[in-house]
Amino acid sequence: MKTYSVCCLLMIAYYTCAIVNANVYFKATKPNNEWWSSTIFYQVYPRSFKDSNKDGIGDLKGITQKLDHFVDLGIETLWVGPFFKSPMDDMGYDVEDFYMIDPMFGTMSDLEELVFEMNKRNLKLVIDLIPNHSSYKCEWFEKSIKQEGKYKDYYMWHNASNQGEVLSNSSVTPIPPNNWLSLFVGSAWTWNEQRKQFYYHQFSKEQPDFDMRNPDVKQQILEIMEFWMDRGVNGFRFDALKYLYENVSLLDEPFMPGMSNASEYVEINHIYTSDQPEIIDTVLEWRAFMDDYTKRKNKSISSLMSSESYSPVNVLMQYYGNFTNPGAQIPFNLALVRFPKDDHIVESIDTIIKNWLADLPENAVANWVIENHDNLRTSSKFGALTVPMFTALKLALPGVDVTYYGSEIGMEDNMYLRPEQITDDNLAGGPRISRPRDYQRCPMQWDDSINAGFTEEKKSWLPVNPNYYKMNVETQKKIPTSNYNFYKKMSQLRKTNTLKNGDLQTYNITQSIYILKRSLLKHESYIVVTNFGSETETVILSNIIRDIKDELFVYLGSENSAYSTGSKVSTVSTGYPLQLRPQSVVVLTDKYIEPELQSNKASGCTESSSKSISFICVFVLSRWFL
Repeated sequence: MKTYSVCCLLMIAYYTCAIVNANVYFKATKPNNEWWSSTIFYQVYPRSFKDSNKDGIGDLKGITQKLDHFVDLGIETLWVGPFFKSPMDDMGYDVEDFYMIDPMFGTMSDLEELVFEMNKRNLKLVIDLIPNHSSYKCEWFEKSIKQEGKYKDYYMWHNASNQGEVLSNSSVTPIPPNNWLSLFVGSAWTWNEQRKQFYYHQFSKEQPDFDMRNPDVKQQILEIMEFWMDRGVNGFRFDALKYLYENVSLLDEPFMPGMSNASEYVEINHIYTSDQPEIIDTVLEWRAFMDDYTKRKNKSISSLMSSESYSPVNVLMQYYGNFTNPGAQIPFNLALVRFPKDDHIVESIDTIIKNWLADLPENAVANWVIENHDNLRTSSKFGALTVPMFTALKLALPGVDVTYYGSEIGMEDNMYLRPEQITDDNLAGGPRISRPRDYQRCPMQWDDSINAGFTEEKKSWLPVNPNYYKMNVETQKKIPTSNYNFYKKMSQLRKTNTLKNGDLQTYNITQSIYILKRSLLKHESYIVVTNFGSETETVILSNIIRDIKDELFVYLGSENSAYSTGSKVSTVSTGYPLQLRPQSVVVLTDKYIEPELQSNKASGCTESSSKSISFICVFVLSRWFL
């Protein structure tokens, strides 16, 4: 009887592995045929992408010259950073004129040429729009200081706490209205001697905040949107929406637990200066305006609204709106940008995916951001070997991918910059990030010529990473196993019905092994298997995934995986089960793949340190039951 019970329990354990470790199940709804629904957003940082006029700074013509790069990679949408006229106190996120292109980047004719050439290649253009603030050199702010006409209340002005004393005695120092702090260090209030009032700035003092409750300001933003859509822009990425409104009470913000005083931004709980409820209403208004524009102008495709806000997931879900009142199609999911490097990387990734998909509104589209211009590149944060691992994961997930320029070749942060070469005076806002953002903003590495083919000028605006001689686009194009070609093949895979419309299943197996499965009825399935660990792992897939064939084919493997396209992998313990090297990834499919190599087995995958994942599942669960 005991023998029978043990056998039964082992059988339960065997089949429970798939149930216990199946963490996220995302059932795809009806197919979304909008042009953006499964696109790759490629972030172009214009200063660093390509210089066309030999001044050492990237520009619009440079982007035009490189459009075939995107076609080759299968990228459909360019998100171009701010190119408006700006004094560049915050690298273009401090706009002086919202209707003018900064001469540094070119002219309106250059933009027209870019749009024309993009249309020829069926590429879409999304640009940054900064609605929260302007530059202090903006004509509107100068008029607001002088209290001229409608511009008098364009910005957040307020009296000093000791206004009476200040006005009666010029030697008295004005005291800010409250304890609100700037992301860029110090008080968020700066005294203007001419107007005799404080103005509010969530970022630097050179970036005064608009008063978004002013109807004239709201109308101005709509006019800016229409101006650029009239010039061929397909959509916007609205920057810093988390800070669009402040509570009208102007009450002091409370200290974080354990703090009795606070001088750093992170030491205060920002309940009055971030994520205010009016933000959602404004997002819905902007979306309605963009949809109306599409109808008024008889456009053949919809305009796209994306948004940036480092807000909690439950807040970001509200940005989507609902069926009656839709909001942003793509509220950026930035959780993968900020999660830490530690021993729980698999658990962190799975939690982030689960949290986003769990509350995703019906028919809404997910999105995934791993890198951007304000944060570490993947290769520098997690190591160069992880680049194809994250490429496979993010491009296999349902929805929209956001790729930072250079990610396709695994560009690394340039940590060799000398102090005098640093241009990011704000150091990314002091307490937010304790290092300059210049490291991840260095020029794109096109080839092994001087300055990596970015510029013919002797000196580029930031030095090129010294590794450009081997890490560049042209070199990697010639290497079948390079990051570039890995990215390209994953991009091609995204065009399949399975990845566009299929279901998602994830499996958090150990602290090392993480698996994604994409499936669609009557279509082939794809399985991404990653090993974030330090040892080779033997993965018996049939003990993890239900209803799987005994044999799968390798669609793609990272260079260090030892698996080549077309190799066969057994999903059972007999034959040639998957033996995955540390810091590597393979993409498997049940569809026949023509082999690139004669051998069906991967070589070099049988180190004595290998561990059988299926054995661990059965052993642990059987011990538990016994």
